[in-house]
Amino acid sequence: MGIRSTVPDSGLVAVLMEDGGPGMLAVPVGARDGLLLSAPEWSSGPSWAPFLSACVDAFGSTVLHVVLDVDADGGMCASAALDTDTPAQSTAVPCTPSDALVLARALGVPILATSALLRIRGLDLGEEALQRRLRQWRRVLDGIVAEDASSL
Repeated sequence: MGIRSTVPDSGLVAVLMEDGGPGMLAVPVGARDGLLLSAPEWSSGPSWAPFLSACVDAFGSTVLHVVLDVDADGGMCASAALDTDTPAQSTAVPCTPSDALVLARALGVPILATSALLRIRGLDLGEEALQRRLRQWRRVLDGIVAEDASSL
């Protein structure tokens, strides 16, 4: 995961890369969460995440993972999956996507994305058309860097 700025004054996104795959997903985050997620040391993590985990533990459950999804209108949503008495099921507790990312990092649990989210919002970096565009962008960027270096 990496935090990147979008167009000036419009916010930050957490860029998630598929584990072992070509997929990429951008999740909007606020400034506070962006700072937390980009910090190299997690010692300054949010106080609410361990508190939430302790509350969940007190009720005999645990956070298994977080899930990023889309709602009926195509907006991004998320939930934290808690284990239940039935091993084949889990209970989904709704939360914001940025809270899901912060919670996953604080607790060291996996971040999952639904196929619906990846279909609507995902970006497959292995796709040939996208690979061509990335090569074009790289040539443009290399040209810009070379111009800047020659002007020094």
